[in-house]
Amino acid sequence: MIPAMTLWPVASLDGLRPARRAQSIWLPALAPFPPHLWPLVALLPVLDINGALAAALEAQRPFRTAPPIAGIFACDPFLRPTDLAAGLHRVGIRAVVNAPTIQLFDGETAAELGSVGYRAEAEFRVLLRLAERGLEPIACVTSRAAADLALGLGLRRFLLHPGLTPPADPQAWWRELAGHVAIEGGEAMLWRETEQ
Repeated sequence: MIPAMTLWPVASLDGLRPARRAQSIWLPALAPFPPHLWPLVALLPVLDINGALAAALEAQRPFRTAPPIAGIFACDPFLRPTDLAAGLHRVGIRAVVNAPTIQLFDGETAAELGSVGYRAEAEFRVLLRLAERGLEPIACVTSRAAADLALGLGLRRFLLHPGLTPPADPQAWWRELAGHVAIEGGEAMLWRETEQ
């Protein structure tokens, strides 16, 4: 099974052709860092992912065609979905994804974060709140359990993220998870660290 669409993070939209921009997850908070550090710094509590997006939206002229997808940290306790949706609509962005996702943490860190409400379900519920405000939600998932949770909540578009440590057989991982999503009536897209 070949992914219908591949998405990747970008910190800047400058110079992107419309077709590439439409496949980009816009994360302006990553701009100060080289791309090879993005997977790590996006997860550290040193960035305000949503604040940087809000600031970039203020400076952005409306897209006439091919807007990017907005990447948000959906577990941000200070996120105001109504304000975020208004800013995204103003510039013509129609889709939002929970990237970076809390699902990239595991073990004790995941357990501690989960104990204070930072879990996949919280991310998916924020996406649903943004959908109520006219945005197209894309659920970033790292596992079948997360995909099933999102499907159960009514989400239908999925960005399949292999996690920080790629699976032993990435193609088999993709086929299995994308096939499961498709059988359940969802659309799967593939995460890529950078544009190739």
